[in-house]
Amino acid sequence: MTTFVIIPARLESSRLSKKLIQNIGDKALIEHMIICAKKINNSIITVATDSKIIQNYAIKHNVQSVFSNKKFKNGSERCYYTAKKLNATKNDIVVNLQGDEFNINPNDIKKLIRVLKLSNNINVATLIYETNDKKEYLDSNYVKVVVDKELRAITFTRKPITSIREKYMIHLGVYAFKYEYLETYSKLKECHYEKKEQLEQLRMIWNNIPIHCIQIKDNKSVGINSVKDLRKAREIYEY
Repeated sequence: MTTFVIIPARLESSRLSKKLIQNIGDKALIEHMIICAKKINNSIITVATDSKIIQNYAIKHNVQSVFSNKKFKNGSERCYYTAKKLNATKNDIVVNLQGDEFNINPNDIKKLIRVLKLSNNINVATLIYETNDKKEYLDSNYVKVVVDKELRAITFTRKPITSIREKYMIHLGVYAFKYEYLETYSKLKECHYEKKEQLEQLRMIWNNIPIHCIQIKDNKSVGINSVKDLRKAREIYEY
């Protein structure tokens, strides 16, 4: 069983132009994500990109890259294309580490990998955290999640949704798949909820593919989707 950590890294982005090459401190955002990935031991790290500029950052940090200017609907589809190129097999684990999840804790990513390795019943997993910050709750860039008693996702949305008293569950941009389920995902048609919300994971919910959620404590990551997020990340880095 091989573990592939793939960073889907498209140069252009709709909400913040060329965000992956924006500097946070003395490094571009994509460099921070590569450095994070390199802390995940016993894994094959690959930057999956449509940009020669981003490929050069991979070269700088001595990690491999897979280039494709093919149009993908989302990062998971790009991860499947990349994992297939890398000859991943049925039970291999593929981590989709989104390239804009600054300051994510690599130990939390290791938890995803461990759960998939140890369980025969969990095939897709992701990270969530609890917050009482109403600004996050109301911000469409923070994806809300509802889970069942076994921490399987019921739904994800950018809109305000039911809460537990004054606490809210927020999703983090990282997924781990057993390769055969990533392959299955890539063959499914995009569903209308996914299109409306621009949330790739809703394709799995729509097709009854369970997503196991791992709740982490003390989240310090910042999803970079706006100038405000970029400013916050720079403040954290400089602190």
